[in-house]
Amino acid sequence: MSPASRPGLRCASGPATAPSVPMAAGSCRWTTTNVNIVVNCGANSLLSWTAAKRRTELRHFFIPIWKRFHLMSKPFYRYPSLHILCAIGAGVLLGCWRPGEAQLLRPLGTWFVEAIRLLVGPVMFCTVAIGIASLRDLRQLGRLGLRLMIYVEVCTLLALTAGLLGAWLLEPGVGVHLPPTAAHHASAPLLATLEACVARNSVVQLLMGAIVSGIALAWMGERGRRISATLEWAGHKLFGVIRLVLKTAPLAALGAVAYAVGHYGLTSMAPLLKLIGAIYLTTIVFVMVVMGAVARWCGFSLWRYLLWIGDQLVLVLGTASSMAAMPSLIRKMEKAGCAPAVARVAIPVSYSFNLNGSCIYLTLALGFLAQAAQVELGLAQYGTILLVAMITSKASSGIAGSAFLTLSATLAAVPEIPADSLLLIVSIERLLKCRPLANVIGNGMACMAVAAWMGELNRNALRGQVFHCVTGSTVATATV
Repeated sequence: MSPASRPGLRCASGPATAPSVPMAAGSCRWTTTNVNIVVNCGANSLLSWTAAKRRTELRHFFIPIWKRFHLMSKPFYRYPSLHILCAIGAGVLLGCWRPGEAQLLRPLGTWFVEAIRLLVGPVMFCTVAIGIASLRDLRQLGRLGLRLMIYVEVCTLLALTAGLLGAWLLEPGVGVHLPPTAAHHASAPLLATLEACVARNSVVQLLMGAIVSGIALAWMGERGRRISATLEWAGHKLFGVIRLVLKTAPLAALGAVAYAVGHYGLTSMAPLLKLIGAIYLTTIVFVMVVMGAVARWCGFSLWRYLLWIGDQLVLVLGTASSMAAMPSLIRKMEKAGCAPAVARVAIPVSYSFNLNGSCIYLTLALGFLAQAAQVELGLAQYGTILLVAMITSKASSGIAGSAFLTLSATLAAVPEIPADSLLLIVSIERLLKCRPLANVIGNGMACMAVAAWMGELNRNALRGQVFHCVTGSTVATATV
């Protein structure tokens, strides 16, 4: 077919469609209709190409935004994620425009985190106790605990090593000088510091009490089942209260971000931008490599998994506390096919023992402080840091700021680093949003990995929820 005979195409060579402006022979003038036809054909070709089994994770890229809104079960402006993102943007603008007034909004974020901390303790106790009590065969509990601890220790070691490698390769502390007040060394005994750090963390103590209570309920038979039913009822009521508190998350995000930008500014910490960039880069590489390998071993895509827990990640981004996402993360993992007994034990335990983002921050910040203090670290000192951090990292929790307390305890492993050098880290504490995000990603992945390892992962539910949350007909299923 010649160009002149093609419908919808205007060519200078055709007498009936000759343009008013002289054109070279054989040249074509494309109209808006022609462009739309070609674009639609190209989009359809891309959608057909992504129909292959190994390319389904790319389909959502070619679903237009306006079509996604029509596929949602409710208007887009009613989604909590959008509210939090708008609050974050408003906080940045307010902090830049009115820094003095923006700092007055700090209690909004503080009160939200305190309310979540107050409610998370009873919720964690109920979920762990019920999850263990539902494992009537204590040998199953032993298998779950053994696999979970193996996974947690391996991931913790990899995260700590990634932090040290990031500090060694990127050298964020080179060229940074310690403040003149940093004159004395960390002299607290290491064991006393560890003891104080663990005693300060009530999450570990609460987990121990919940585990003992769950084992006792599993031994009590019918009477234990009645008590478990009461605990489950109480847990549902507490989840309802937490859902009400989470409705105020946009206000918390507004207050936290406005205070951080108004107090520290966007350019006042130029010497520390290299440390911030190093932590972000190391965390991204760790998630892509280590978490991607775990997801592939479990049989699903890391990208699909991140889309599935997107609401939890946005919530953590606004509140800077990974603990705020724990209740809804448990529900998400159960919907994704993890056995409830596994999800209700693995995720709460991971929130105290499997904080990958905090581990990366821990060793990378130590390397940064050592470089800023011009302290040369040898292999023996690197090994000491890893050994001590493997212990002190277990005293962290998902509450905002707990990783800094753990860092101050781990600093005793390198007495050559001045204790006052921690003042450098305090100023950027609120800007390290990647740390709680990596914690949530790692905690959910630990649940999926242990469930797959034990054969307690429902593949049909996994395909129906995680695999389809990026396609057109089930865009709304990614929201709890």
